[in-house]
Amino acid sequence: LGSSSSVPFTSIFSQLFMTVVVPLIIGQIVRRYIKDWLERKKPPFGAISSCVLLMIIYTTFCDTFANPNIDLDKFSLIIVVFIIFSVQMSFMVLTFLFSTRNNSSFTPADTVAIVFCSTHKSLTLGIPMLKIVFAGYEHLSLISVPLLIYHPAQILLGSLLVPTIKSWMVSRQK
Repeated sequence: LGSSSSVPFTSIFSQLFMTVVVPLIIGQIVRRYIKDWLERKKPPFGAISSCVLLMIIYTTFCDTFANPNIDLDKFSLIIVVFIIFSVQMSFMVLTFLFSTRNNSSFTPADTVAIVFCSTHKSLTLGIPMLKIVFAGYEHLSLISVPLLIYHPAQILLGSLLVPTIKSWMVSRQK
């Protein structure tokens, strides 16, 4: 097309490494040394994790829709929501079909884990990655819209499918 661009791969890789991998490694090392203390004290990590996730979602949502440069009409937003729900549902159906093939050695419990775990992605990893990869890009808010929709979509679809998958799993285990 006659145009070119340079992508700072080393900078992006080092920032992603520092944001994602280093905290994971440090957490695993620290956990080894304070595991007994954590089991005795039982800090409310679930509540803390939920609050941090809520803050990430809230700040991203505010950053996205407070941006005056975001040019997203209602029809486009509805189309994006439809596409995301379709993609999420398709992934769930494909993983279900893949894990229940005749020559598959997965148990019904394995299948449920595969369907829910393989298709679910989190804002806590996606938003920092977007901010690193697209740092300084003026349409970062627009790029984050699908991820902001995908996260609630996976929760909604998952909760709607729980009764159906539960009855399927119970009937298969008998």
